[in-house]
Amino acid sequence: MILLITTSAHGQECTVALLAATRIKTELARDIRTALVRLREQEFAAVVIDESLLEPSAKTIDMLVKHLGRAAPIFVNLAVSRMERVVRDVQAALRRAEQERSLARHAAEADLRSQLRGELTGILIGTQQALETPALPSAAEAKLKSVYEMADKIRSRLGVAN
Repeated sequence: MILLITTSAHGQECTVALLAATRIKTELARDIRTALVRLREQEFAAVVIDESLLEPSAKTIDMLVKHLGRAAPIFVNLAVSRMERVVRDVQAALRRAEQERSLARHAAEADLRSQLRGELTGILIGTQQALETPALPSAAEAKLKSVYEMADKIRSRLGVAN
């Protein structure tokens, strides 16, 4: 969802334009208090903030930023910006936010693969060494082979090289 915070008479028109352009439900908050309540209640993909609401103090900006969560903040001036410009700015911010989430996801996956690579190598080597133990009871050997095979399957699924 998108949250639009503005006192502009064009606020409702803007929510309709954003919904049409992004296909993302857009809500209108006519003041900061209402916006803060909505931000506490709901997760938003983007929060479009009319700059005219922020003029009185930087404290207002701080309050909003604290409650944004993962929402992309987009500052616009509805008094001077055309609707098409606002829509383009929101679409660009949503694309950037998705790219950032994608990059973060890929980085987390790479980090996890890296961590697991060392652990899997340790399990595979340890079980191979244990299987070479002389006079290993057959039940223990079967369990070690099972552990080795499971670790090898995990290694294959993760794409970790031998």
